[in-house]
Amino acid sequence: MLGLTAGCGMLGLGEEAAESDEDRLVNMINDSNRLEAELAAAEYRLVEKCLEDAGFTVHDPWALQPYEPEEQESLTEYAPHEGFIIDAETAAEYGFGQWANSPDGMEDPATEDYWAAEEERWAEEEDGDTWEEPDTTDWDALDPADQYAWYIAYQGEEYVEWSYGSAQDYADMMTGEGDFSEEAPAEEEVVTDDGSLEIEEEMDPEPMPGGCQLEMIQELHGEPELVEETYENEDGSSETYEYWSYGVDNPLYASETMWEDIELAYADKMADEQTGFIDCISGKGHEGWEFDQYNALPVWEFFNTLYYQNASEEEQDMMIGDSSAVIPEIPEAAGSSYEEWKAYEIQTAVDFAACGEETGYADASDKAYEEVHVDAYAAVEQDVYAWQEEMNDALSKAQELLDA
Repeated sequence: MLGLTAGCGMLGLGEEAAESDEDRLVNMINDSNRLEAELAAAEYRLVEKCLEDAGFTVHDPWALQPYEPEEQESLTEYAPHEGFIIDAETAAEYGFGQWANSPDGMEDPATEDYWAAEEERWAEEEDGDTWEEPDTTDWDALDPADQYAWYIAYQGEEYVEWSYGSAQDYADMMTGEGDFSEEAPAEEEVVTDDGSLEIEEEMDPEPMPGGCQLEMIQELHGEPELVEETYENEDGSSETYEYWSYGVDNPLYASETMWEDIELAYADKMADEQTGFIDCISGKGHEGWEFDQYNALPVWEFFNTLYYQNASEEEQDMMIGDSSAVIPEIPEAAGSSYEEWKAYEIQTAVDFAACGEETGYADASDKAYEEVHVDAYAAVEQDVYAWQEEMNDALSKAQELLDA
């Protein structure tokens, strides 16, 4: 009885209980990820069974690929301070590493050593985790017409035409033949607030899946539901898109405000520490820095602006973009050559690391980030256990359908 045993712990039992709270919630997340992967694998087996009953014995391994969920060890990953407070030794040697991405840095002999060190660090973080692409030999040996027929059996003719076009379009795509210049989505002219004219691409709405996928959905979950979601852009405009959904959403990811609430709660806990950190780096000559909406300092935007200040407008647009981050003015201390800019970056990283140590910012950040995540996950804990019971029921039903 997963739901009855997993949620026995209580919060607020003192500092020693905080670690057990996190452990319990981490186990809850890993159990949820495992259940989702097991149910997805069962859904794929049901689809394969349906397809094979229809005479299709070779399947697109990318479309029906099961996955192994990665074991999560903590509630938090990459706390906001990790982008601007780095290891002091790394800071002294490489700074933030932005110089390696600059126009002049690409010619710097030290760049090769930097990326080698980064790859070694990434390998350590992956801790031996490997992922292998599926074997597509049998699928690739099929004629495009047979592949297209498989997709129709899998998701229905309307869905396949929406995804790939006609059978001839698909064959031309697979063989590299044909002219696709007329296959772009329809365009609509839109007059913006400033009177300029923009061209927006229109794409037909996603049709409801059919074929064996729909049969699986109906047998296991009932009718699929058309979901409409609206997102607010930074400029105040909004975009709406629709997609088909089925099954029960995991409460961990169903909330529209959970992650925003986490950031707001973290910012509230770190208000005094952020002020202290800004005071510290200002005392070392780094003035004008402000924390952004993600509770980080925009070092990436600042140093890209520094290194690309003499680049072409096209390069600036590509590397700096239209970020809304407030960055300091480039100080005279940064110098006017690549060598001076790189030295200034390294010194900045060293000073930020020193202030992280002097103010205790990194330790306070880790503690606050963990606390707000514990609060947020605990708030939906009972809902997650109820969802896990539904997932177990779906798994049992899937097994019955496979055994039938």
